[in-house]
Amino acid sequence: MTPQGRGQQRELPNDKQATSLTDGLFSSGETVRTLLESLAEGLIVIDGSGTIFLVNRRTEEMFGHERAHLIGQPLDVLLPRRSVEIHAEHIADYFGHPRVRPMGRGFDLAARHKDGREFPVEISLSFLQTQAGPLALAFVTDITLRKQAEIELRQRNEDLDAFARTVAHDLQASLGILVGYSELLTGELETISPEELREYLTYIGRNARKMSSIVTELLLLASVDRTDITPNALDTTRIISEVMHRLYYVIEESQAEIVLPDGYPQAVGYAPWVEEVWYNYVSNALKYGGKPPWVELGGIVEADGYVRFWVRDNGAGLTTEQQAQLFAPSPQRGHLQVKGHGLGLSIVKRIVTKLGGQVGVESQVGQGSTFSFTLPGTG
Repeated sequence: MTPQGRGQQRELPNDKQATSLTDGLFSSGETVRTLLESLAEGLIVIDGSGTIFLVNRRTEEMFGHERAHLIGQPLDVLLPRRSVEIHAEHIADYFGHPRVRPMGRGFDLAARHKDGREFPVEISLSFLQTQAGPLALAFVTDITLRKQAEIELRQRNEDLDAFARTVAHDLQASLGILVGYSELLTGELETISPEELREYLTYIGRNARKMSSIVTELLLLASVDRTDITPNALDTTRIISEVMHRLYYVIEESQAEIVLPDGYPQAVGYAPWVEEVWYNYVSNALKYGGKPPWVELGGIVEADGYVRFWVRDNGAGLTTEQQAQLFAPSPQRGHLQVKGHGLGLSIVKRIVTKLGGQVGVESQVGQGSTFSFTLPGTG
């Protein structure tokens, strides 16, 4: 049942009256007012009807209301609308059994700003007995930043967990191949023909390169969120040259055709990370392209001054559902998980986002795919 007087503005307190009320409640006068105004938490004092008696400066800042508009109002003005009814019961219960309740008791609480948006809060409660009856003191802390950090940490842990499982599987498979061929060569070297020996050594080299790539991306994933970098103008031609060198054997084996532009627009970024973005895009185009692969690279300056780079392939194309899953950290990506170690594109997204850009894909089944990313331009 709603406490008596709830929802009606009481005629008490304008700002000057609130000051007198504070002096009456606390004998220390100016010192106490100074302490209340300097609190890092918002302070809201209400009576048993849920009417606001007193707020401090931090409450004004947190909720966007001036105290003159809050004092005498029901506490409902600071609550999410869905919580008003149940909160009336909580107030009645609290004043029936006043007690101290510290923060961090597992409550998932939200408050409402003047502009209507909700934000997460922690609230500790205390009470004060006065001649006019008990008053409840609510100390309110905005925990928006902490909640965002918790969400980011949880997502990061999920990424690392998914990556660890995928890496363990792929490393184990590659190691098995290396051990198998090594033992074969050790036991039967004298009977193996030169052609067979060359084939076995090719398999060993291919899987060793795959393991090296996995370790590189594992180290990269660990460093992106922890490393502060200073973006610089990129030499994209040199970066692409290094990517082509790293993929030389794959290009040769697949007989891929690589189409490069005469030059690239000038962009800003961090060269080691941007190289990994290009490497992931080009290596995926080689893996999932046609037979043989045809891969085109390019870049243009967009109207907003950002540079959009792209890698276009002649592969089978992707459905809308597959496109939606591409940059997620989950290792479950349908046929995309058959080859490679799966989380390269989630790392690409993390890198590009940290560099101030965005990732994208355009694809139609049977017509190939174009993977792109943007970076700030130098203009």
